[in-house]
Order: sequence, then C-alpha cells, then structure tokens
Amino acid sequence: MGERQQFICFLEPAREGMPEAPSPEEQQAVGAHFAYYQRLCEEGVLVLAGRTQEAPWIGVFIFEAESREEAERVVAEDPGVRAGVFAVRLQSYRVALARE
Repeated sequence: MGERQQFICFLEPAREGMPEAPSPEEQQAVGAHFAYYQRLCEEGVLVLAGRTQEAPWIGVFIFEAESREEAERVVAEDPGVRAGVFAVRLQSYRVALARE
C-alpha cells in the first residue's frame, strides 16, 4: 500500500433555491450525504468537512485516498452527488498547517 494522498472537494448546490428550499427528495439525499461523510470520518478517510453558513453555498471536504481514481470513486459514491443535488470539483491537496 502506498502513501495516502489528500484531496479537496468543493460541493455546490446544483440548482437555485438550495439549501433554503429543498424538495423532499433533496432532503433525503442530503441526509444520506451527511451519513456517508460520518462513515468516512469513522473509517479514517475524512480529514474535515463543512459548508459555508451564508451564500454562496459551498461545501468543502478534505479526505485521503490511495490514488486519484479512488478519490473520484469516493466523490462519485456520495449520495448527494449521485442524486444530482450537488455539483462537484475535485483537486489534489495537501494540508500544510493544522491546529492541534
């Protein structure tokens, strides 16, 4: 197994009106999205996740993967991405400094 690489993913609502007025389907997808990231955190994959608290609405998560291909799979398996609730941008990343 090689050294794990870090990646950053930016998530933005795929439509106007999110997250202020989600449909029931979007609410369900967002709940599953959050549970997915909780699982990634428990598995030691997720470094951090969060979102802006005002518009423009942008979610950010930093995570580790063995390769770019694995990172793309992690993002593609996000229930919110699969449901089309979020548009995503994935980039390689490296944390340089972190508070203890």
